[in-house]
Amino acid sequence: MQWRIAGCNRLLMVATVAVFLAPCTAVASRKTTVYVRDAVAISPQCLEVGTRELQFACHRVTPGDGIVVAEHRYRRSWNIDSSTYRKLTIRLPAAIAVGDILLTENGKVGVFFSEGSAAFAGKRGCYGRAESGSVEIVSITDRRIRLKVHAVVPRNSPLGWRGDCAESVVISQTIKASRRAVDELTVWQGRPSVHDSPFSEANPSD
Repeated sequence: MQWRIAGCNRLLMVATVAVFLAPCTAVASRKTTVYVRDAVAISPQCLEVGTRELQFACHRVTPGDGIVVAEHRYRRSWNIDSSTYRKLTIRLPAAIAVGDILLTENGKVGVFFSEGSAAFAGKRGCYGRAESGSVEIVSITDRRIRLKVHAVVPRNSPLGWRGDCAESVVISQTIKASRRAVDELTVWQGRPSVHDSPFSEANPSD
């Protein structure tokens, strides 16, 4: 896991008795990926939750009979209220092989996406389940997986605010992930916990 620091621009002016230093607007970004066997996510009932959980419930990973691959991105701004998160979770059947192309339309694969404010988790942002698309298995071993995701996800606002999530998001990317056990996941990575709030699911704790 690495942090990338960018956007820190300083202007240094030296006068006879004064030094002027422009403010640094540092931004740190982070990405984690996980590959979990004997697990399940994006259940048919995962959106039957309260408003503040709509952006996170389908990302939660529990023991099951399939495979879950997930990517989590976090961008921390110097102004904490401007920090954001982005999550993509993919549910796959247990029996998959290199070269398989699974379609979301036939229910063999599930894709769930959400993004929004990390400071106002569950209130600001968008979420949605892919209505069309595919997942191609590029490589898979017991320890690692690589796949290509192409999907169209209609976005919804958890508070029903018109215009905030009017346009669908088109996902087209490759994900590489290493194996993790269900009980090794953090709340940020999808481990359900009755003691944690949506804030914990939108902000990495380590």
